[in-house]
Amino acid sequence: MTGVFILFLMVAGTLVYSNTFQTSFVFDDINFITKNDPNVHMTEFSWGALKKAAVEGEPRHRYLPNISFAVNYYFGAENTFGYHLVNIGIHLMTGIFLFFLFQATLRLCSRQDGVCFSGNRSLPSVSPETLSFFAVLIWLVHPVQTNAVTYICQRMASMVAMFYILSLLCYVIGRINFRKGRTQTAVFLFFGCIISGCCAIASKQNAGILPVFILFYEWFFFQDLKTFRSYRTLLWIIIGLIVFVVVAIHFLGVDPLHRILSAYTRREFTLPQRVMTEFRVVVYYLSLLFCPQSSRLILDHNYPLSYAVSDPFSTLTCFVSIIAIGGLAAYLAKKDRLISFALFWFLGNLLIESSVIGIEIIYEHRMYLPTMFLYLMITVMVFRMFKARWAAAGVLILCMMILSVWAHQRNRIWESDVTFWTDSVKKSPQKERPYQNLAYSLQIREEFEDALFYYRKSLAIKPHPVVYFNMGLCLERIGYHSDAVDAYVNALQMKYNTPQVQGNLAKALANIGEFNAAVSYFENASKMNPSDPSFKKNALVLKDFLNHCRTPERCLRMSIAQKPDNPALRFKLGMIYEKQGKPEQAYNVYEKILNEIGASDRKLYLLVLNRMVILHTVKGEMDQSLHLLQKGIEVAPDNPHFYYEIAVFYGAVGEVKHSVAWLDMAIKKGYQNLEQIKSDRRLESIRNTQYFQNLIKRK
Repeated sequence: MTGVFILFLMVAGTLVYSNTFQTSFVFDDINFITKNDPNVHMTEFSWGALKKAAVEGEPRHRYLPNISFAVNYYFGAENTFGYHLVNIGIHLMTGIFLFFLFQATLRLCSRQDGVCFSGNRSLPSVSPETLSFFAVLIWLVHPVQTNAVTYICQRMASMVAMFYILSLLCYVIGRINFRKGRTQTAVFLFFGCIISGCCAIASKQNAGILPVFILFYEWFFFQDLKTFRSYRTLLWIIIGLIVFVVVAIHFLGVDPLHRILSAYTRREFTLPQRVMTEFRVVVYYLSLLFCPQSSRLILDHNYPLSYAVSDPFSTLTCFVSIIAIGGLAAYLAKKDRLISFALFWFLGNLLIESSVIGIEIIYEHRMYLPTMFLYLMITVMVFRMFKARWAAAGVLILCMMILSVWAHQRNRIWESDVTFWTDSVKKSPQKERPYQNLAYSLQIREEFEDALFYYRKSLAIKPHPVVYFNMGLCLERIGYHSDAVDAYVNALQMKYNTPQVQGNLAKALANIGEFNAAVSYFENASKMNPSDPSFKKNALVLKDFLNHCRTPERCLRMSIAQKPDNPALRFKLGMIYEKQGKPEQAYNVYEKILNEIGASDRKLYLLVLNRMVILHTVKGEMDQSLHLLQKGIEVAPDNPHFYYEIAVFYGAVGEVKHSVAWLDMAIKKGYQNLEQIKSDRRLESIRNTQYFQNLIKRK
C-alpha cells in the first residue's frame, strides 16, 4: 500500500497546485529573482556562476535557494513555469519524506520496534501507513501552504523544511538500524542526516534549531524520557549543541545581541512590542490551521501590535494559552508521547521566527514546518474519536476535499501581481504597502491613472518618498508635468535624494518652462552619478538651448514648437505675457489651454482658471470672475480657495448675507488663513456681522 499512498499524495498535491504554473512573480520574487538581483541571472552553467549565485545572491546565507533560482533562470529566464515546477516538486518530496518520518514515529510509539518503552496511550488500531497517509494528505493540500509553495521566493521555506525532515528521517531510521545491530547502514544514514542538516541550514537560518530537535526526538522516542547515561549519547548532545552555537554565530555574529537589536532600527516596532505581539500571532497561526478560508489568508497582514501585556487584552490571554499548550505538552509527555511531541514541535520550530529577531511580524509560510506534527496529532485524534475506521476516514477525506478546494481558490489570487495585490488591498485596507505594490503593478502595465489612485491611497495612510517618486513618473507619462514637479520635490524633502529623482525633476521642470532650474538639477544628478553621461548631456543641451533662444518668451515659443501637446509650457508663456503687461495675449493663451485640456489635468486646469479670474477681476468684469469661480468649484468641490474668492466677491459688492455664507463654507472646507480674512479689504462689508466677530474669537 505504501506505493499507492505515495502515488495518491503526489497526484493530490499536483492537482491542488495545477493552476499555479503560469502565475507571475510577486513582491520579493522581483527583488530576489528578476530585475533586482543580477547575481542569480546565470547565463552559463559553471561553478563560478553557481558560486556567485550562492554567495552574492539576495538574501544572503540562503545558498541553496539562490543556486536553485540561478538554475531556473539559466533554463527558463523569467518564464515562471520552471520555478513553479521546482516549488511543487519540493512540496511533494517534503510530503514523501514526512510520510516515512510519520510511519517511523508511529511504529516507535506503537512499540513495534521495541524502542519506546512506556507512557504512551494506545494508538488507533490502524496501520502506521494509513495514519501517515491521511496526516500528510491533509498537510499537503492545506491552503495555508500556498504562501510557501505558490510564492516562488518562499522556496526558501519549503526547501529548508524538506532538508530538515530528511535529516531527521535519516537520523531516526539510522537510530533504529543501530539498535538492531546494522551498524554500517546506520553510519550511512547518520552521514545522510549530517549532509541533509547542512543543506537545511544552507537553505534558511531557522534550521539552526534542527540539532536541538534531533536530540529532543532521541530523548522522547529512544531514551523514553530518561536521563542520558551513555557517554556516546552525551558526546552527540555536546556535538549537537556545538553545531547550534556555530550556526548561531555564523548568522548572528559574535555579538548576537547587537545584531538582533540593530534590526529594530529599520522597523516600526520595538523588541518588547514584537515579543508580545508574537503571543497573539502564534495563536492566530493555530486558528489558521483549523479555519484556513481564503478570506483569512494574505501575504501582507496588517497585524495590530501589542503595546503592553494587557494592550490589547488578547495579548495576556494568548500568552496564557501558549503557556498552557507548553504545560499540556509537558504533562502529556509520559501519558501521550505523540501529542506531547507534536505540541513541542509546533512551539519549538516557531521559536526562531516568532520571538526576538526583528523580522516581519507575521507570515503564513512560517507555519510550513512547525505545524507538520500537528497534522499527525489531529489524524490520530480523529481515529481515536470514531470506533468505525470508515467514519474517521470519511471525516478526513471530507476535510481534504474542502481544504483542496480552498487551496485551489487561494491559488487563483496569485494569477498576476494585480489580482494578488487587489486581494491584499481588500484584506488589509489600513496598510499602505499593498496599495503601493498594487499601484506599482499598474504602473508597470502603463495604467497610470489607476496607479495614481492607489498611490494616493497609500500616501493617505503613510507618506513615503518612493511613492512620491513613482507618482512623479506616472504624472509625467500622462502629461501632468506640474504635478510631477510637486511629487519629485516631495520625494526630495523626505530625504530621497538620488540621481534618478534629481534627473526626473529636471525633466519635469523643463516641461513646464523652468529651464534654469532644470539645468541646475541635471547638474546635481551628474555630480551624484558621474558614471551616467545622460545627466551631463541633458544639462549641456539645455544650456545651449537657452544661449540660442536668449529671452524667456522666445525659449518658451521654441519649446512649444517642439512640444505642441504640452499645455504646461503654454501656461508658462501666459504667465510671461502677464509680467510683460500683455493681459489680452495671456488670456487668449489661458482660454485655449482651458478648452483643450478640460478638467483632465486638474491642477493645471485650476491654475489656469485662477489666472483668468484674476484677469477678469482686474478689468472689473466681476460676473465673468464669478462664473469661472463656480466652474472651479464644479471641478474641485473640496478646494476652499474658490469658496473664499466667491465670499470676497459678494463682500466687495455689498451682499453681506451671501458673503458670510460662502466664507462659512470656505472655512468648513479647510480655509485657515485668518490673517488674510482679517486684513482683506474686500470683506469690509461683513466685519460688523455677528458671524465675523464670532469667527475672530473662535480662531
